[in-house]
Amino acid sequence: MKIQLPKLISSGLLLVFFVYSFNVTIVAQVNVPERGFISKIPAVTWEEGLLSGNGTIGANIFGQPINETIVFSHERMFLPMGPPKMPPDQSARLFEIRQLIDRGLYKQAAQLQFDLTGQDGFWYPDPFGPAFDMVIKMNNDQDIFDYVRSVNFETGETLVHWSDKQGTYERRLFVSRADGIAVMQIRGSEKGILNCEFKLRQRTPSNELEYRPVQFYLEGSRNRTETHIADIIVEASDNYLGFSKSFPHAYPGSIQTLEGLAQIETKGGTIKTSNEGIIVKDADEILVFVDIAMIYDPDKSMMDTMKHSLASIEKDYNILADRHTAIHGEMFNRVRLDLGGGRDHSLTTEELHSLSSFDHINTALLEKQFDAGRYNIISSTGELPPLLQGVWAGTYVPDWAGDYTHNGNVQSAIAALLKGNTPELMKAYTSYIEYLVPWMEINAKHFFGARGVVLPSRSTSTGFNNALATNFAGGMWVGGAAWAAHFFYDYYLYTGDIDFLANNALPFMEKTALFFEDYLYEGPDGKYIFSPTQSPENFPGNSNSQASYNATSEVVLAKELLSNLIAASHILDVNEDKIPLWQDMLTKMPEYMIDEHGFVKEWLTPGLENNERHRHASQFYALYHGLMPEEIASNTELQEAFKRSINYRLDTHWKEDARGFMSFGLVQLGLAGASLRDSDIVYECLKHLVNRFWLDNLASMHNHKSLFNMDISGGMPAVIMKMLVGSKPGEIHLLPALPVVWSKGEIKGVLCRGQIEITSLVWDDKQVQVNLVSKKDQTIVIRAFDESMEIELKAGEGKTVIF
Repeated sequence: MKIQLPKLISSGLLLVFFVYSFNVTIVAQVNVPERGFISKIPAVTWEEGLLSGNGTIGANIFGQPINETIVFSHERMFLPMGPPKMPPDQSARLFEIRQLIDRGLYKQAAQLQFDLTGQDGFWYPDPFGPAFDMVIKMNNDQDIFDYVRSVNFETGETLVHWSDKQGTYERRLFVSRADGIAVMQIRGSEKGILNCEFKLRQRTPSNELEYRPVQFYLEGSRNRTETHIADIIVEASDNYLGFSKSFPHAYPGSIQTLEGLAQIETKGGTIKTSNEGIIVKDADEILVFVDIAMIYDPDKSMMDTMKHSLASIEKDYNILADRHTAIHGEMFNRVRLDLGGGRDHSLTTEELHSLSSFDHINTALLEKQFDAGRYNIISSTGELPPLLQGVWAGTYVPDWAGDYTHNGNVQSAIAALLKGNTPELMKAYTSYIEYLVPWMEINAKHFFGARGVVLPSRSTSTGFNNALATNFAGGMWVGGAAWAAHFFYDYYLYTGDIDFLANNALPFMEKTALFFEDYLYEGPDGKYIFSPTQSPENFPGNSNSQASYNATSEVVLAKELLSNLIAASHILDVNEDKIPLWQDMLTKMPEYMIDEHGFVKEWLTPGLENNERHRHASQFYALYHGLMPEEIASNTELQEAFKRSINYRLDTHWKEDARGFMSFGLVQLGLAGASLRDSDIVYECLKHLVNRFWLDNLASMHNHKSLFNMDISGGMPAVIMKMLVGSKPGEIHLLPALPVVWSKGEIKGVLCRGQIEITSLVWDDKQVQVNLVSKKDQTIVIRAFDESMEIELKAGEGKTVIF
């Protein structure tokens, strides 16, 4: 197949292609989505595909005109690897681990903890994998021209458009939030022009974008498929395609079987089955409906239920699309960013990437990435929060199992849900954390002999902590549940949902605090010792082990947890007997330390030195979410130490590593810089984020242009919104970290703590104007640059303030 790429001529939001082929001039018009993108090159690997999803089902469309592949996935497609392994109870020997750490024998401490697990290595949870592929073979001329593909973020609709000498063709697809299925329409410019064959098949091993050797994915995926997937059945009957497979290593509670069903309807033409496929001839229009079911009881197939459901669906693409858009589009359109990039919005993503550089970020590209990030996260948040890969999978050997990585990744992915005005999606995260509580209680008891909960660094189907090895002290990371608790309490601060605070947030915070009550012990100076700890994935500069004590992030997380728990208890008028205990615990917490270089220490002890070249930035945790503790807000020396630490990392690790590694590390630095109101820091982070980590399909990557990952799809919009709006109950700060290059702009729909929505924030070099709506009567302080004023807000009434 030969694809002749068009010359693009922009006219408003309309692209006009003048393509010369066969000595004939053919003119075609493709509308550029007002909020979305167009691309001129189809995908070669699954990471480059067009993305659509309703949070539960994901569809990844390569966009190949003749031989199309659509990879379908499901949010619960966790490939069973065998029964979960409960960590043995090693709590009676915790004192030995602590003694080794006291003596500076960190590597031996990590070795002992690992040996006591009885594991033979680092155990990942059940990996996230694809459901199946749909392949479509179009019986068209191989000489293709007038090719373009696109995604409309407002509708969740993907488009593949091309022409040959017979006419023009379009494939549109979205995954419906209203009806819970994928819907595809294929149309041609002439009647009877559509001739194609559809098949469902097991996902085959495929190449990946450069990260690991090709054979890692090909052989690894093939081996895992052969050993962990069985009984693959592909059927074609009437106008239905069926697919099912079982899992030999399934266990009670895991998925037992996956079933998929596709229904194909046509206008005009004929349908017949052949060789496990469906052949369509001479059709005017083709509609395809796809559903997926995860079966937990192998004796209860869902095929008949899905068939009945698909049969009852209205066979009108526009009606179904409108029903979906009413839900998806309403969420997406709550927030809008305009920094003046409109002139370039009709360019292809390939062109936008070529125009953007570290010296000059292309504004339209940044705006599209902002929209794409929110779109990607909305589309991959369903009953569960987004995984490392959102809701899209293309291999059975995903990096890091494609799991929920709780020591930074998932928090980056969900970072914009609240301020991005989609608080209802945060409940996918909180409900998943609540689901893990029984496993988390075992982790606390068996590793530490403690009550309460310990969140592992990784999870999918279950929450046992098996993510440790001799060189990875994951069994010593104790701050995860406290980090999760932040989002429980923050949900209340944004929404004012008192029932959630009482029935969800408070119980989880109490369980988390119970752990610290048992785990912490006093040192000779009366201050608590956190031992053992791990500062996520980092080695102290003077140690050969991640095993450590007094990791700054663990201390700060415990302090935040107890402070929020006391505040929540006062709001609900409960825990009168426990509040004095928690207040006393706060007085015993270690204080921040600054090392001889003027950097904030990652371990609050003189005995462990910083390692500033690491991709994580956990010692900056207190600055991630914008509720700066008083001990930082009132301490200019400490603020300067934070700035010095961040700038050093940007000047060394990120400038020297031209390829870039772990994009969400930049999100952490950017969020911290925004809390410090340092626009230079944040804009430097954005230079890397914009130019290094997005493909032409506007899917975000973990590494430089490789390794499909949704972390910064949530994290980068969060950084941008935090540059423009900071909030805490009773106070809003406008444009706290505004870069000089953003001399004018507007953002709409940002949600603030205290149940306030900024319906519009507009600024230029003359004034700042903000329109706000509060859900309750309240008095707040609003700040912009060096000015502030106190204003009264009435529930449901808009208020305009001008600086």
